[in-house]
Amino acid sequence: MRVLLLASLINAFGNGAYLTTSVLFLTTVAGLSPATIALGLSAGAAAGVLAMAPLGYVADRYGPKRLLLLAMMVLAGAYTALLAVHSAAPFTLLSCVIAVATALAKGANGALAAGAVPAADRLRMRARLRTMTNAGMGLGTVAGSVPLLAHTDTAYVVILLLNAATFLAATALLTRAPAVAPQTTPAGGPRLVALRDRPFLAFAALDGLLSSTYNDLLGIGLPLWLASGAHAPLWLISAALVINTAGCVLLQVRMTDGVHGLPAARRYAVRGTVVIALACAIFASTAGRSPWVAGTLIAVAAVTHVLGELWLSTASWGIVFELAPSWAQGQYQGTYFAGRGLGDMVAPPLVTACVLGLHAGGWLLLGLFFAVGGLLYGPVTRWAARTRPAPAPATA
Repeated sequence: MRVLLLASLINAFGNGAYLTTSVLFLTTVAGLSPATIALGLSAGAAAGVLAMAPLGYVADRYGPKRLLLLAMMVLAGAYTALLAVHSAAPFTLLSCVIAVATALAKGANGALAAGAVPAADRLRMRARLRTMTNAGMGLGTVAGSVPLLAHTDTAYVVILLLNAATFLAATALLTRAPAVAPQTTPAGGPRLVALRDRPFLAFAALDGLLSSTYNDLLGIGLPLWLASGAHAPLWLISAALVINTAGCVLLQVRMTDGVHGLPAARRYAVRGTVVIALACAIFASTAGRSPWVAGTLIAVAAVTHVLGELWLSTASWGIVFELAPSWAQGQYQGTYFAGRGLGDMVAPPLVTACVLGLHAGGWLLLGLFFAVGGLLYGPVTRWAARTRPAPAPATA
């Protein structure tokens, strides 16, 4: 467990540093246009979504540890290869390689985490992994801000190589992780069972859309709102993100207490969506307020938002672990992340249209969206529970 957590922390640190400077590296060092960057990243996102479930199956079939090590080494090489990119075609190709390798890493990491600990500890393990990821991303973001002050090509190249080095360091650590035995698909059944599991696909789509949207409330919705609708300083964006990161690091593991079984996870999902809907209403109430009042309300909304996020993310992991067969954790994790990928395509234009087009009414509409979406967790998870195979009877 300590090996997996430390590897996640190191890798997230590199990712956070690179994400802070990636656009400037690609535009100033690689010399790519914003349109080329957007096209390449979109192609990579599509490739990653399509590869999620099949690569999760591969991780189950050949062992998640082996596939995770392979994915991490490919990612180290692909990020290093960005140094040689100066045109659209190579960048698009590398974006697809990075996205597909990331898809394999996510599915394999989920299967490794699920198989390395007893079933009763999976949820807490997943929460600890997210805590380490958030902590690493936060520290990496701070480190990535240093090159922004220097604003030189050398500084951006150093951050890129640092990111590649963290993949290699995490790979070296993961060689010490416990191996999870390869899984065999039951005879007579489909190989990609997750893609035939209609209630799970419905859950993945619902949860992916809601999860991506709550992430974009602070990353996209709040900056647009402060720039166009609320009379409050722009530094509140950073304050809200700090509140979010601190809440995830300090409270994520604690939020797993009491989540045992599908009914408890369902209740957490509904609670989380209702609380996020309340945060949207608080954001809407800042319209026309004085800067001090608006700033106070935004801080309250950020705290409310992170509590809802923690409940909803905990519920999501619990539902995935409950619905996935023990021999198909990798492909179910991959299918779940594919739902997140589809949500990432829909959420940005949805949040932008609501905040810029409808202003305070748009925040209220987003709140309604979360409230209604939360109510759907009940019928979707009950449908999924009815379609699970009955447990084998105990033998004397």
